Parts: sequence; C-alpha cells; structure tokens
Amino acid sequence: MRSLQILCLDKNKISVIPPEILSCKEITELHLGNNRITELPRELGYLKNLKKLMIYKNELSEIPDEIGHCQALQVLDISCNNITMFPEGIYHCSLSELHCDENPLLEHLPVLSQNVNDVFYLKELCARMILKSFKDRNSILRKQATVRPDILNILKDARKCVLCERSYLYSWLECVHFVDAKAVLKLSNKAGKIPIRACLCSYECFYSENHNYFAVSYPS
Repeated sequence: MRSLQILCLDKNKISVIPPEILSCKEITELHLGNNRITELPRELGYLKNLKKLMIYKNELSEIPDEIGHCQALQVLDISCNNITMFPEGIYHCSLSELHCDENPLLEHLPVLSQNVNDVFYLKELCARMILKSFKDRNSILRKQATVRPDILNILKDARKCVLCERSYLYSWLECVHFVDAKAVLKLSNKAGKIPIRACLCSYECFYSENHNYFAVSYPS
C-alpha cells in the first residue's frame, strides 16, 4: 500500500478521506470525484509526490493552506463544489491546470462598509508582544519564552500579515485578492482572475493605502 502511486475512488459515496491514504507518500494521482467529501484534511500536505488531484463533484467549502506543501501538484480539479476562494498555499504548487467551474467563487463587486477599529483580546496582545520579541536576540521576554515548551507550542500556529509582515495568532482580518490565473499562476487552461485568500493582522493594515486586498462579504 505504501508504494501505491495511482488511486481511484470515484463514485464511492465517501464522506471522509481515509487516513490510510495520507500515509501513502508515493501517490502521484488521487481520484476522489463524485463523492460526498466535505473536508480536505491538512495532512494532504504529506503527499509530496502528488501531481494530480481530482476531487470534483463533492461538498467541499474550502481547501486547506497545506495544499501548498504538495509542490509537485500540476493538475487540480475541484469543479462542482462550494469553494469561494483559494488558499495562499496554492502559489507553492506547480499547477498547469486548474478546473474550478461551478463553484460560488467570490467576485470583485463593491459593497458599502463601515470603518472599524481594532479590538484585541489580552491573549492576542500578549501573543503578539512575545512574537515581536523573537526578533530581538537580547530580549528578556524572548529568552524566557524560548525555555517554555507550552508557550512555544501555542505560538507555533502564528502567521504573518501579508502587508506588514507582523505576526498574529488568534485574531486576523480575512481578505481576498484577485489574481490573474495565467499571468501569476502560469495556468495553461484557465483565463481571467481567481480569488485567493489573504490574512491581514489588523484593520489598521486594511485601511492603509496602495494595496489590492479586499474584505470578504457574503450575502446574508
């Protein structure tokens, strides 16, 4: 099983991807079309040799950012799902074909919005303070945090703002930017722009000038 390279499970009424599949590190093609799958596990990123992922006609609402670990991925078919945007990780794939028809992808349409001020919980403020201290080798806070495995375990999920590159942990603003599929992702079959998720650390960044990130608004 571990040496398996091509696996086809189309039309099997599968709702969950069997975890055994994700231990087959040699898989190059995974066919899961026409099932009832609602979630792609983060462990999908373990499939470093995956070149083709066919998961059309399922019930997916998002793609995990860990798909970016599948850097050999060349063909992705997520047609006929409930995807609204793509994760940032898609930039790290080697895609030449992307099939995403019949998904409710976000559109670049203007809507009215109100200015909102940032309000962070104490836990987030402390996390950001510690993360900022990691840049200073002489910081006492940094030295204290690095000998606390419990703190490091919490901070391992921190991410960086796409604009200012400051780190955040629990609080962020979900945005989207629209990317030319052919020019940026080098796709051979897809023209036009596709929405890609981006996370900003604050409204302060969002309201700054000269960027192409838009807040996400869903119909009520």
